[in-house]
Amino acid sequence: MSETQPNAQQATSAPEMELPLLAGISAFFHWLEEFVVILSGPFLTLGLGIGLVDLLSDGALFVNAPGLLYLWAIAQTVGVDGQLVGAWARVGQAWRRGRWFSVFGFALLGLLLAYVGFVAALVFAYQQAYHLTTAGALAKLGFDTVSWLWQRTAVSVGLVCLSGLLRYQKPKPVVVDVEGEIQRIQHEARIKAAQAAARAQQVRGLVGMAKEAMHAARGKGEGEPAVPLSSSNGQKP
Repeated sequence: MSETQPNAQQATSAPEMELPLLAGISAFFHWLEEFVVILSGPFLTLGLGIGLVDLLSDGALFVNAPGLLYLWAIAQTVGVDGQLVGAWARVGQAWRRGRWFSVFGFALLGLLLAYVGFVAALVFAYQQAYHLTTAGALAKLGFDTVSWLWQRTAVSVGLVCLSGLLRYQKPKPVVVDVEGEIQRIQHEARIKAAQAAARAQQVRGLVGMAKEAMHAARGKGEGEPAVPLSSSNGQKP
């Protein structure tokens, strides 16, 4: 029984081992997420530009260059989905740092983008399942086509503005005040030395008090008169 208890304690107190390569893989995907978020702004701007040119040309742009329609769709997709991942990644970062207003703002943005992505995926699923057009799939799901286009466009334009606001900035280098750091270390060393001296003084005082008590006890024991022993018949000698 005594041999099994230490083994159980060692098993419960053993630190959790880090799996190999996971830190590097996580860092790579973190970099990839930031890269996609950075790209989402230019992609959404490109998509808005293509749509505006087609509008101003009365539809002639897509007629003469139909491949631009796919470029517009890809730009919109990368922009929205990239910002969706980035928004929830920032929710996690703000949560770990205790920035609750940022958590609320990014969570609200993430829910809005998740709604847009969910509806788009659902419409696509209905199109493939029932061989419908986009308008037919929206009608079957109970969505108004005009309101859906308004929502989708508003999100795209809002994300263009947001990508400029949240553009990646290189972290500022931490400037260390060497003189201030040296003074702080010296001050802490003086405080620790004073605390050690105070503890040593207390120990010496306690030792002195103990010695005095021992001397007093010895002197009292040596100064007491000897008690005469009585005889066996009860008479004094």
